[in-house]
Amino acid sequence: TICSNSSEAVVSTQSTGIRAVTNKVASYEEFEQIVKASHLKPLEKGDRISDMDKFTQPWNIASSQDNFSFSPSPQTDLSTSSLQNLTQFNREWRKRKGPQKFDLLLSLSETDIRRIFHAEIGLGLLGEIVDALHSNWAEEHVTSVLNILTTLTKCGRFDLSLRFLSGEEKTKLKSLLDKMYALSETDGVSELFKMYEVV
Repeated sequence: TICSNSSEAVVSTQSTGIRAVTNKVASYEEFEQIVKASHLKPLEKGDRISDMDKFTQPWNIASSQDNFSFSPSPQTDLSTSSLQNLTQFNREWRKRKGPQKFDLLLSLSETDIRRIFHAEIGLGLLGEIVDALHSNWAEEHVTSVLNILTTLTKCGRFDLSLRFLSGEEKTKLKSLLDKMYALSETDGVSELFKMYEVV
């Protein structure tokens, strides 16, 4: 039903918010969208698009009523410890571009990586990770990148993900490992050549 006044709008919004929290929505954005749509009602069987001028239901109650406001708390940066699985990681990964993806990878601990990719790394994702590491790394990141690449080899279906690397991604991987080896001729980097089947 359409809210007839501001108090009904507040009640409708609050009850929708409670339902969203109870159903454990995956992100703040999803929660916000559910609450914003709380005043909408579905079209009825006899409704027609040609009769749209007869509808008086506002699309955005918050902007159409001076005495009603909904001010969500400012969204804070997502803590990597809150990324529990591949689905949550993918959602955060897709939001980011270039250096932001690299920063996300650097913020993950070995425990985070093994938890997120416990079952599998995900089709095509290993190549995207390689690309992000190759495009954004600097000399001071050698140890961090070494740890990321090493930990990924211990994750679910790593061998399968490795087989799906494209020729371009394999070239970037070799270039990255060559640069790392030139800076740090450690056993760890040497092992990566073997684990990633780079020749």
